[in-house]
Amino acid sequence: MRTIDLALLSVLGMSLFTGCALQPDVGGDEPDVAATQEITGAPVTAEDLMLAAPALDGRAAALAEAKAAGASVITPASAVSSWFSGSVAPGATQHWFWNNSPLTLAFKVGLSPVGASTTSPCQFQVTRAWDVQQPGGEREFHFFIQNTGAITCGANVLLAAQTRVATWSTGGIAPGASQSWTWNNANPLNGSYFVGMSPSGATSTSTCELEVTRSWYTQLSTGERKFNFTLRNAGAIACQGDVQLALTTAADSSWSNGTIGAGVSSGWVWNNANPLTRTYVPGLSPTGASGSNTCQLELTSTTYQQVIHSDGTSERKFFLTVKNVGTSSCGGTVLLNNLG
Repeated sequence: MRTIDLALLSVLGMSLFTGCALQPDVGGDEPDVAATQEITGAPVTAEDLMLAAPALDGRAAALAEAKAAGASVITPASAVSSWFSGSVAPGATQHWFWNNSPLTLAFKVGLSPVGASTTSPCQFQVTRAWDVQQPGGEREFHFFIQNTGAITCGANVLLAAQTRVATWSTGGIAPGASQSWTWNNANPLNGSYFVGMSPSGATSTSTCELEVTRSWYTQLSTGERKFNFTLRNAGAIACQGDVQLALTTAADSSWSNGTIGAGVSSGWVWNNANPLTRTYVPGLSPTGASGSNTCQLELTSTTYQQVIHSDGTSERKFFLTVKNVGTSSCGGTVLLNNLG
């Protein structure tokens, strides 16, 4: 059985619910599309500055690698497509996109870092992902990866996708506005949910850009699990989109996260994260709700790392952090699911 290193971190944090209005339950029935909008400021960030640089074409990179390996075409979008990032300096970020994205798929990015030494690991994170409709109608999936380690190294980018299990329209969303939804009866309890968007409403000069900024799981005292997510219009024009709600039950493992206090985070590392082509989709199944007190857990961080041991062997590790974003101490199960 795989060893799980559990003693990583237990850090006090703040509730993430300030200013976030959940919408009526939509799971299994017709969704309520009259979502509350929240207008927020848009300060210039390092990611905004990165957007000013040309985005890198993932499909072209994957095709070039496939041809170099003797293949005539890349793998289908519903499977894993991969390419190498090249060398990335510590702290640096790359902006990638995948063009001609099918409208009914939700995408997920994994990473397999390359270039660690015996003294320094190679470490990467996906720091942002969003969907774009170009003026001509094409859907593109965009994402940032960042070298969060201390040395220059690279990563094999692993792009995976899953066909949706449900879809509904967001209705119009103003630039900078956010909407939140709850998918009730989020079954089976061993399933990990994730969300993609198929934006619409681009004009001849402006794109429609929609970004899922967070997602979390809730358990009610009845035992019902809910999946919640927040969506932001990251573009410059009002537009809308269709939610692509996806689910995977393909599992590497699962384990109890123990009791986590309100506002507290706990972390784990999954070692020997093989095969190296696997993209992880962790999920949560909260427990411990009672009366009017719900259990609310959120995955707040995931990281891929390569280490080189003293005997020269390499190992990929997958780190994840879970935060109790509710108001009561509770527990649950971490679901280490995957795509590919």
